[in-house]
Amino acid sequence: MGGLIERFGSQVNRFDRRFVDDAREYARNVRALRAGRETSARSFVAGLRYPLAYGQPIWTGSPTVLEGRERIEFADGAALRIGLGPFGISTRRDVSVLRIHPEGRLRCEGVVSVQRGTRIVVDSGLLQLGHGVNINGFAKILVRERVSIGAGCNISWNTQILDNDFHPITVDGVEQPMSAPVVLEDRAWIGAGAIILKGVTIGEGAVVAAGAVVTRDVPAKTIVAGSPAKVVGQVDSWR
Repeated sequence: MGGLIERFGSQVNRFDRRFVDDAREYARNVRALRAGRETSARSFVAGLRYPLAYGQPIWTGSPTVLEGRERIEFADGAALRIGLGPFGISTRRDVSVLRIHPEGRLRCEGVVSVQRGTRIVVDSGLLQLGHGVNINGFAKILVRERVSIGAGCNISWNTQILDNDFHPITVDGVEQPMSAPVVLEDRAWIGAGAIILKGVTIGEGAVVAAGAVVTRDVPAKTIVAGSPAKVVGQVDSWR
């Protein structure tokens, strides 16, 4: 693997320096996974398809279904890493799914990590991911209008982020809006199994406890828990 990357590095007329740096980082990650028998040489070669064939900084280290890659946008220096982190409770058989339908867009504002087994579907509108976002295994994100996840946010195992209800709901004779944007401000942490519903803003540095169901805005640097989620404390920082 390392020799292959070094050969890429000598071809500066074909690949810019950013590509070479990303490729070396990719090779380091894959070597670490191979030590634990979590990936294979075949997966490594498959992971070079997007940067080599399409010139996109998309790096995969495990089985991935990616539809609509031409609708993924990247800020300068951004990259999308899929299935390259330590996998914990997932296995090499778990597949990551990213579907960006024709009316949707996904934009990476920096280096974004999506772990194995994640399901992301952008039916329409925009999914925006900030630098340092980490989306853990088996998380689900479904977008109809807009979901914005700020820099440094951590999305834990088995979470769900939904900006729509999927079905129209009528209350007192009035049909309610099906979709409303979801915003996670920088450094928000969404605990395992939590659900974030439409129209919610999670404030900067806030923590959503495991299993919480969030139906209304969460102030910055607060901890919410329960169903429906309520403020249970304050947080100075997390890491």
